[in-house]
Amino acid sequence: MNTAARFFVGLNLGVNACWAFVPPASMEIKTYHTLTDSSRKPFGSSFEKFQLEVSRSTLKSSSLAKKKLFGPSQLFAAVLDGTSSAVNEDDRSDSVNVVLVTGFESFNRDLYEQAGAIVPVECKLNLQVFADSDIRTTNEGINENFANAVKNADAFIGSLIFDYDDVVAISSMLPHVRGPRLIFESATELMAFNRVGTFNMQSSGDGPSGPPPAVKSILKKFSSGKEEDKISGYLKMLKMGPDLLKFVPGEKASDLRTWLEAYRYWNQGGMNNVKAMLQLITQKWLLENENGDLEKVSSLELPDLEITPDVGLLHPLLSNYAANPKSYVSWRLSSECKELAKQQKFKLAPNDAPRVAVLLYRKHVITNQRYIQDLIRYFELEGIVPIPVFINGVEAHTIVRDWLTSQREIDGVSKGVISRDSTYKPNEATSVDAIVSTIGFPLVGGPAGSMEAGRNVDVASQLLKSMDVPYVVASPLLLQSIPMWKSNGVLGLQSVVLYSLPELDGAIDTVVLGGLVGDKIALVPE
Repeated sequence: MNTAARFFVGLNLGVNACWAFVPPASMEIKTYHTLTDSSRKPFGSSFEKFQLEVSRSTLKSSSLAKKKLFGPSQLFAAVLDGTSSAVNEDDRSDSVNVVLVTGFESFNRDLYEQAGAIVPVECKLNLQVFADSDIRTTNEGINENFANAVKNADAFIGSLIFDYDDVVAISSMLPHVRGPRLIFESATELMAFNRVGTFNMQSSGDGPSGPPPAVKSILKKFSSGKEEDKISGYLKMLKMGPDLLKFVPGEKASDLRTWLEAYRYWNQGGMNNVKAMLQLITQKWLLENENGDLEKVSSLELPDLEITPDVGLLHPLLSNYAANPKSYVSWRLSSECKELAKQQKFKLAPNDAPRVAVLLYRKHVITNQRYIQDLIRYFELEGIVPIPVFINGVEAHTIVRDWLTSQREIDGVSKGVISRDSTYKPNEATSVDAIVSTIGFPLVGGPAGSMEAGRNVDVASQLLKSMDVPYVVASPLLLQSIPMWKSNGVLGLQSVVLYSLPELDGAIDTVVLGGLVGDKIALVPE
């Protein structure tokens, strides 16, 4: 059997032996791009009922001491220990009330709650964490507990919020938030509500808002100049932007620096970084409003940022992240890797097996989501060499363009019929036989590009056309439970993320890897 035939047989086995396929033709698919699309339908009541039942079960079975702060529809539990900053309902008037909406990351709810519990007690933090299923009720109204929490909030944090009805509901309530509003990687309509002090992202009658001219000139230095690279360039700026803004005069620059520092902590992820972000915004609020023991509050030092790479490669046998695909492949084919596999009884695919680039969501990697390791093992077991690249989600196209190539593209370049982009990195790139994205969304822009579907289709199409290899989306459902998926298929926004948007780029045969069990991600090995 030749290499190409082995590849397609192997890919078929690797996908269908491990994950159940849901054909797009079996469901109604709609794409919702703007707040004016009134045809958006909410999730069914049975789905929300299941989520509620699982949450109750999870709460009852927890070994941690917990305190219920809200009614049963929320089932919000704060971890109580000796350092906890959780505040009783009666004491909220003297606390800093922060609402955090997890969006696509309900699996990180426990992490966020635990991070809030270790914020210094001087910060007087009252953190309330909500998943996307907590925002609306089964009768299509806004959940009363969530609405009251936002109405009384001193600060609001939201991430990965794209559902049309959720966006409408939250947008109507954000004006009630008294202090900072930090909205990361969400629908553009929500991103406009970002605000810290005098800095905001809304336009006004007096002209465009946002960074002052001096700051905008700094932001431009981190972009390649390509329209499709603006968002990924912005993430690079996060590393240095807050330090550079120290030298830009003006209150607006200072407030933008606070927003960037908060996003930098959030973007790096992990309990300690989330704790630092919560400390940053509560300290700022207390000092500005002269609330609490100001001397103690001002003396609190912010923890150092714990940095993990924005992009990298991983493997269950690899102790550290690989810096680029070429170095990863060199290690993966080495005798060292074979020896480790032998010691740990880990089955590897043959060195001459087809190679598949697997795009992974970085936050799933750094929060140690178990399915990532399982996924890599399944590829190896089915005779496919995985090249697992984790990304923030917005730079998938830069990985394909700069780090990946194919034999067809190599041949085309040598014959002069294909020209690569100037950003291609031959000393870091490797050749692959297929690309699998576990993220969904558009190839260009990822979650941040989902509200402008089709804008960068030509860019994505050209990249994939040049390589001419299969591009498959295979992802766990982050908004649906496994039982709900099995009974009703892929619903609502999840179908847009996995089917509609990737298909605009040319993705084929979307595969569902699994879904939520409570707030955790699980694969379905079928």
